[in-house]
Amino acid sequence: MSCSSKKEVNSLLPAGEKPELRIVLLGKVRVGKSFSGNTILGLGDDLFRSEPGLSTVTQKCQKKMRNINNQKVVVVDTPGLLSKDQTEEEIMRKIKKSINLAKPGPHVFVIVLSVEDKYTKKEEKMVKIICDTFGQNTMDYTMVLFNYGEELKRPIEDFILCNENLHKLIGSCEYGYHVFDKRPEQVPELLKKINDKVQEAGGSYYSTEMLQEAETALKVRKASEGGIQSKLVAKTAVLSGMVVGCLFGYLAGEGQITSTIGAALGAVGGGLLCLAVADGPLKTSNGH
Repeated sequence: MSCSSKKEVNSLLPAGEKPELRIVLLGKVRVGKSFSGNTILGLGDDLFRSEPGLSTVTQKCQKKMRNINNQKVVVVDTPGLLSKDQTEEEIMRKIKKSINLAKPGPHVFVIVLSVEDKYTKKEEKMVKIICDTFGQNTMDYTMVLFNYGEELKRPIEDFILCNENLHKLIGSCEYGYHVFDKRPEQVPELLKKINDKVQEAGGSYYSTEMLQEAETALKVRKASEGGIQSKLVAKTAVLSGMVVGCLFGYLAGEGQITSTIGAALGAVGGGLLCLAVADGPLKTSNGH
């Protein structure tokens, strides 16, 4: 766990009552996040709207809670990523609200995947978006949850090992992985895994301060990437200008000795001209 982790001090709880557990569900559209939330809080309860279909059902973050075995369990469902209806920026702006809904912060982010889907570049992109949004500490608070495990014709370990990038993702998740496969003990086992990890970490959870730090780091990185891109554009423009200037200078000399001088002067002039033209966007992108 990160040294900057927030830790929860549970004051006097009633005898036998466990500290509150807060879970945020993440994943792409139609992967079954709402189904997972309903399963965690009570199989058969339609607390989160869950319907078959192609369009996204969850349009905004939703918070539900239930007391399970003397423990208040809070689950926040979030809009699906990789939606065709909204940009990733719009979706992540909504998903960020899950941190406030799970005040003072979620103990674990659960990335929901389906064993019926292949772990492709799309899923990799989704995980990158999540990590970019919540920062370098994200995986310290993350678990992967596989839905529809009963459909697997082989052990889940084989399924994971067959995809190098999926195996790498699981390895980076501090909370590991779990499978929902319609067994009666699937939810108690999940909650035990999470509770054990939270206890190991002394009640650590992801906080609003960490989100703010992640937002600042992302802005700095994007600004840096924008500056590098602008410099590449400027260099390309200068080289192009030099080549064109050189060619025109040579042609203007009609093959005489002045062609060489003209080419050199043309190259310098062309480079300076293109640099001047490129300087406008450069200054704009740097905020000058």
